[in-house]
Amino acid sequence: MNPDHYLLGPDGRRVWSEERGKAAWELAYAELEHSLKMLGPRGTLFIVCGLQGAGKSTWIERNGASHGPTALFFDAALPSRKHRVRALGLAAASATPAVAVWINVPIETALARNALRSGDERIAEETIRHVLGLLEAPSVGEGFREVIEVND
Repeated sequence: MNPDHYLLGPDGRRVWSEERGKAAWELAYAELEHSLKMLGPRGTLFIVCGLQGAGKSTWIERNGASHGPTALFFDAALPSRKHRVRALGLAAASATPAVAVWINVPIETALARNALRSGDERIAEETIRHVLGLLEAPSVGEGFREVIEVND
């Protein structure tokens, strides 16, 4: 699940506005809540977080299948504890264990990868730098069963 997927217009291109962005997050959380209720304690929620361009979606593409059919992946920057609390609350309400996958790369790596993205998928550099200023490593103390740190 990725809030950005709800920003796609009929032509398959990303259409962003503040209003559409908020609606996309609400839709992503509704999808997450529904999926967590269906799986409950049989599932595992992987919250894959880090800078835009860090490699979150790529990590899921490469590693998702190895976690089995009851794994759910929430793919979003979620740079600090306060940004992760809602997803963790939904997981706790359904008794689904949550694992943080923190894609921890240098800003230069994220910016270089972002520069390779096509037009509407490219994030403004100032936005990535803003998220960098909010970045806080996830921890077991937040409610994660474990934290996997990826540095590539």
